[in-house]
Amino acid sequence: MNHILVVTSLLATLLAPVHPAPAPAHEDLRAALRPVLDAGAPGVIALVRHGRRVDEVAVGTADLGTGRPMSPDDHVRVGSVTKTFVAVVALQLVAEHRLRLDAPVSTVLPGVLPYGAAVTVRQLLDHTSGVPDYFDRILPLYTTDPGTWLRRWQPSELVASIAGEPPLFPPGSQWHYSNTDYILMGMAIERITGRSLAAEVRQRVITPLRLRDTTFPTGTVDLPPPAAQGYLTGTGGAPLDVTEFDPSVAWAAGAMISTVADLATFYRELLTGALLPDRQLAQLLTTVDAGGFGYGLGIFILTTPCGPAIGHNGAIFGFGVDAFTSPDGSRQVVLADNAFSFTGAPLLAQEQLIAGLFCT
Repeated sequence: MNHILVVTSLLATLLAPVHPAPAPAHEDLRAALRPVLDAGAPGVIALVRHGRRVDEVAVGTADLGTGRPMSPDDHVRVGSVTKTFVAVVALQLVAEHRLRLDAPVSTVLPGVLPYGAAVTVRQLLDHTSGVPDYFDRILPLYTTDPGTWLRRWQPSELVASIAGEPPLFPPGSQWHYSNTDYILMGMAIERITGRSLAAEVRQRVITPLRLRDTTFPTGTVDLPPPAAQGYLTGTGGAPLDVTEFDPSVAWAAGAMISTVADLATFYRELLTGALLPDRQLAQLLTTVDAGGFGYGLGIFILTTPCGPAIGHNGAIFGFGVDAFTSPDGSRQVVLADNAFSFTGAPLLAQEQLIAGLFCT
């Protein structure tokens, strides 16, 4: 998800395994990003790590109004990459014996979900809860009511929009990506800690890792400078600037802002043990079958010719992000473009590059 929360039900399709063309050489990294521009993104940023070598490049345009070129340092909305940050906080609470993965949701959020006694915390984190995705209900508002872009949403409103519906399947029996799972998880974290989710993410993750370009926005519609403008594309007209909107609609499911360098640091430190004890890191990486790939607790594990790529993607109005890292942190691919299309074209083009860049 990215601002205006666009980690929709398309996510599972977009992250399905792909069979890329032969991997480009790193000196041709700029040329390798061309398909993302051809798919409608004004600009795209890439960070690729192989051992000690780290390449950061940007191609295309950050701001169509001024013509400013994209820069590797540009801030972007990272959408559902936020889910990994939230999962880390939840697992830290597990390590502190303040939360149990197999606890029913009703014990941490009494009365919020009618069938909360049948859903566990673990099932929220790995999307096996069966809870419908609230964003499927809310998304049409952003295409019909311009005032929605700056609307301030409460997490309880988002959950209430689907709370009267039955679960999609018996909890634990299937996998279905649902942004509601992480809104509920964010609410649970706030109830347990007595602090805002943004404060917990900042204290537990952002500050210890010195992620100076990463924020969990509250009450702001702007991105910190330097920032790429975000665009809605593929509508048949000129790209629509959708940079400014209230990120409360994404909240725990996708409200965060970062840079490709900070995301690379986050996943590398996470997977090499800086944020979680061994037991909780193993829980994070324990996957369920998500239809051709594995999904752990707030994390995707993709199979590539050179081993697993672990991370998450994010799609939100204006931006598409992918961040994947090898278990030992020696290989990384972080990609960010400044477009969102209801067809998924820019993000799909970006994700078709992952395996090739990861294994070059």
